[in-house]
This record gives sequence, C-alpha cells and structure tokens, in this order.
Amino acid sequence: MGVYLGVFLAIAAFFDWKWRKLPNWFLLPVMLAGLAYQMAEGTWWTAAGGLASGFAITVVPVAMRAMGMGDQKLLMAVGAWTSTADVYWLVVLSAFLCIVVVLCRPQRIRRLGRHLYLAVMGLAAHRRLWLPDIQQSALTVPFAVYVCGAFWIRQAAGIWL
Repeated sequence: MGVYLGVFLAIAAFFDWKWRKLPNWFLLPVMLAGLAYQMAEGTWWTAAGGLASGFAITVVPVAMRAMGMGDQKLLMAVGAWTSTADVYWLVVLSAFLCIVVVLCRPQRIRRLGRHLYLAVMGLAAHRRLWLPDIQQSALTVPFAVYVCGAFWIRQAAGIWL
C-alpha cells in the first residue's frame, strides 16, 4: 500500500508543481478507493478518522485562503488510506520541509515579509485577508510536493504504516 500511496503523491506533486492545481478527477477516485480498501480490511473507522482529520487539520488554512482545497482533498485522500496519526505527522513534516525551503530562498523571505505586513494591515483596516495572485505571492507553494517529500522521508525512516 505504501508504494501505491507514494506513486499517487508523486503524481499529485507533479500536477501541483506544473499547474498549481490538483484536479478532482484525480483526487476523488483515490479517496474512494482508500475508503473501499479500508472497508474491505474491516478498518473503516480508520479511514473515516483519517479522512476527517485531513479535513479538520486544513479547514482553517483553506478558510483563510492560505491553502487550496486541492491540498485539503489530497490530505483527505491520504487519510482515507492511512490514519489520523499518519495524516497529522505528514502535515507536520510537510510544513517543516516547506519552511526550510522558504528560509533557504532569501528573495521569498523579503516578499513574505511584505505580504504579511499587507495582510495584517488589510485585516486591521478591512477585517479580511488579502492574498496576491500566484505570480506575486510569497506564500503560494506547491504543497503536494512537500507532502510527497514528507511521505518518502517517513518511508525511508521506516515509520510509515
């Protein structure tokens, strides 16, 4: 199962890197297959918990438009195949990898500081969050790439599944 999930994440990372989109026609069948697999194994509650945790962990970033719904559905699909704990640690490690990469790119840090300043000012003045388009944003990253990287790091460390 780990290899299949890794291939799925690699394909998702490609879509996210190339187009910054994760299509529903790709994510939903994988999510349903994960639920069906867990039901066949008799562990449907694990799939339900993983799917729900993938949603719950990402609901605030999606609501703030700091994360796309494709990333949310990606983590829900991973949760359908695994468990709540696996989704949680995958998000933590993915976020860590993302932060490390952003900190290694000084031009991103400058843009990030400016956009955070504008976002705080926008929240204070208009009570809403402003985010720039993809080309100008310091915050837009292909998160599926980091999820894929985190998955393979965990696989290599032998702490997955």
